[in-house]
Amino acid sequence: MEIIEDASLATDSLTTAYFRGLGHLVFAMLAPGSFLSFDLLRRRVFGALSAAAARDSCFWNQQLLPIAVGLLGTTMGVAPLHCACLDRNGSGLLVAGNSGAGKSTLTAALARRGFAVVSDDWTYVSHAPGGLVAHGLFAPIKLLPDAIRYFPELRRRTPKKTLNGELAYEVDPVKMFHSAVKASSPPKRILFLERTSEPGYQFVPCRPQHLVQFFEKNAERLPPSLPEATRTRSEIIKRLSSCEGWILRTGSDPLQTAGAIDEFLPEE
Repeated sequence: MEIIEDASLATDSLTTAYFRGLGHLVFAMLAPGSFLSFDLLRRRVFGALSAAAARDSCFWNQQLLPIAVGLLGTTMGVAPLHCACLDRNGSGLLVAGNSGAGKSTLTAALARRGFAVVSDDWTYVSHAPGGLVAHGLFAPIKLLPDAIRYFPELRRRTPKKTLNGELAYEVDPVKMFHSAVKASSPPKRILFLERTSEPGYQFVPCRPQHLVQFFEKNAERLPPSLPEATRTRSEIIKRLSSCEGWILRTGSDPLQTAGAIDEFLPEE
């Protein structure tokens, strides 16, 4: 990474992140007043940051570094997967689902029940000598405003505009739920969250093909110039499909659903 600080960059002209791709190059404009280019083929990052961004640790930890790992990870043997990861007694639980299924709210509810949080929105899976490892980059859990129904602690907070322009509460699970945070965990089980209109919950065994199709479909598209990265990611996803998997259909609130998960998972 080659990053410079440019004091001439304005900090008040951009409120939403913008991304554009051209082959193996990705260009990003990030607030406050920063421009970055990611070369996936050569695995390099060039950027010019405003003085405000260069001195803001939240910008580095919650924007620049997660975006860099998400974009370049596939070229370095890491598969970025759109799911949350929690740890219970040394075993990783991946929580996946379509956008709007309530993954982040369920992650917060599981954290309240004592699960350690590895990641909320994106999980980075790689090979290790003993098997796969799921990594997280610490970032707050992002809860939409309606989550206040389940977490009254949010009344003392103000929602903020996130990277994609949504208003959300940014919650530190350690401070709010006294939950542990872990940097990594070996993935053992996967839940695919599906919302239903019927109350209650149902755990349905998930076929390995469903897991592969879901993560391949939701993966970021890679340019043809990176065939090895595409193969490596597919190999990780295929290996991940050997984990125990269930489709969790629930019409209950996230706190009740978290309790059902806690009871359903076997004791280690």
